[in-house]
Amino acid sequence: MALGITQILIGTLEISFGLVVAIAENATRFYSSATHVGTPYWLGILYIISGSLSVAAAKNPKVPLVKGMLAMNVLSSVASGAAVVMRSLVISHSRYSSRCTYVTEIPPDICYEYVTIPYTVTYAISAFLMIGTVLEFLITITTAAFGCASVCRDAYSETTIVIFRQTDEGIIPASALPRQSNEEVPA
Repeated sequence: MALGITQILIGTLEISFGLVVAIAENATRFYSSATHVGTPYWLGILYIISGSLSVAAAKNPKVPLVKGMLAMNVLSSVASGAAVVMRSLVISHSRYSSRCTYVTEIPPDICYEYVTIPYTVTYAISAFLMIGTVLEFLITITTAAFGCASVCRDAYSETTIVIFRQTDEGIIPASALPRQSNEEVPA
C-alpha cells in the first residue's frame, strides 16, 4: 500500500513540476522535447492510475483487481523507462545554448531575467523529474513483481485446517461436534 501511495505522490509531483517547466520554457521560448510531448502529464496520469490500483488491490486483493494493477504497473514501468531515456537526452543535450553573451539586442540584466533564470529553473526541475522518474521506474517494477508473485502461478496450494477440541472424553475432531447456529438469541 505504501508503494501505491508513493506512486500517487510522484504522479502529482510530476504533473505539478511539469507545469512549472512548461511555464519557464514558455518564458524563454526554447522548448525541450520532453516537455513538448507532454511527458510530465501523461507520466503523472499513468503514475496516479497505477498507484490508485495498487492501493485498491492492497485493500481488496481480488484477482481481477490485482491483474489490473499488474498490467498498469507494467505499462508504467515501460513508460518510465522511455521517459528516463528522453530526460537523459534533454538534460545532457541542453537546447538552451542561447546565453546572454550571444544575444546582442537585449540588455544583460533583462537577458539574465528572461533567459538565465528560467533556464536554471528548468534544468533543476528536469533533474528532479529525472530522479522521480527513476524512482517510479523502480517502484513500478517492484509492485509488478509483487503482483505477479501473487497472480502469475500455475497452481494455488490448498491448506486444510483441522481443529481439535480437548474434552473430558479425549480429543474429538471439531467436525464430530454438534453444530452451533449463528442465530441471535433474544436476551
